[in-house]
Amino acid sequence: MAAIICLATSALAQISENQTLSTSLWKQGIARCAHYTAYAKGFAKRSDEMLRRFPQGYTLDDLNEVYDNQGAKWEKIYDEFKQEEGKSGSIADLKELVTPQIWKLVEPDFNAFITDHPDMAQEAPAPEATDGEAQEGEQGDKAQANEGEANAAKPASSLPSLPACPANLPLWLSIIGLLLGLWALLNSLSNRGKIKEMRRNFAREIDRTNANLQEFSTDAADQMRALSIRLTGKAVRMQEPVADDLAAINDDVQVADEETAATDGDVAPIAADDEVLNLFMSKPDDNDDFTRVSDTLEPGNSIFVLTTLDGQHGTFEVIDKPEVHQFALMMPAENLMRACSGNAIQIPSGNRIVTDRAGEAEYVDGRWHVVVKAIIHYEG
Repeated sequence: MAAIICLATSALAQISENQTLSTSLWKQGIARCAHYTAYAKGFAKRSDEMLRRFPQGYTLDDLNEVYDNQGAKWEKIYDEFKQEEGKSGSIADLKELVTPQIWKLVEPDFNAFITDHPDMAQEAPAPEATDGEAQEGEQGDKAQANEGEANAAKPASSLPSLPACPANLPLWLSIIGLLLGLWALLNSLSNRGKIKEMRRNFAREIDRTNANLQEFSTDAADQMRALSIRLTGKAVRMQEPVADDLAAINDDVQVADEETAATDGDVAPIAADDEVLNLFMSKPDDNDDFTRVSDTLEPGNSIFVLTTLDGQHGTFEVIDKPEVHQFALMMPAENLMRACSGNAIQIPSGNRIVTDRAGEAEYVDGRWHVVVKAIIHYEG
């Protein structure tokens, strides 16, 4: 942006090649063309020397005072450009007066002069005219000479002050419009990137919320299922006999279960009243039933420990032993996901399994069935 502004500022100091130059500026251009023509012939002073001598610019007559001692070499150049000095034209017309090689020297010097003296680009009020200048005019109009004398007779303060109207106003407006358009484009591109980033963040938040809702829904369903089983079992037990009849029935059930356990290692014995029984479970099968139940820890098989008071309902959690964690994490999706839930448990992020909430299981048809999954996370 800074580079464009600098370029615009520099360009505004210039005059279009096809725009007619003011009289004073035309004379300055003629003088520079003559100066560099003499410089190309080897006898003119360098431009920096001329600048020191004429800091406000020089005319053909100023050059004649400098190079008058050059004789015929300078007179020929002077006469040639003197014929053009009384005319008017544009920068393109000045370019036609010299060879391309000379114009390469004239153009930067002339443009620098215009930049340093922008007021020269405006047509100033007619200066004091002398009889000699009136005769040098293209038409030799006596009326112009008289008008010049009349203006000279007036005090400087009485001369009208014309408002400055830049000749290159359209160029100003074009460059300002270009800068405004570029600024608007940069703003739109920046805002577009911000909107895309906001959309991506919003989409991620929606995905995260959906995942949390799905996990909550799964846990709620498990809790409702466990509550339903508890209420159903309680209602059945309320209709059963109590006291001595209940003790006799429990004895019969215990004898039958012990006989079944002798033939099938997967069936768990029923605990006595108020006796805490710990059972060691392997991974659940496709029906969410624990596949192997034992009253002792079996390395390479046991993953969960289930605690029950009545032999019908129990809570379970992952056995808190390093060797059990190492075994379970070898295949977490197969060993844990049917009995546990949690954040990304299929991708282990540690070597230790922590149970945040114990799961629940029911003894149904001779097997311990997962009712509510345990909630776990990884550490280490």
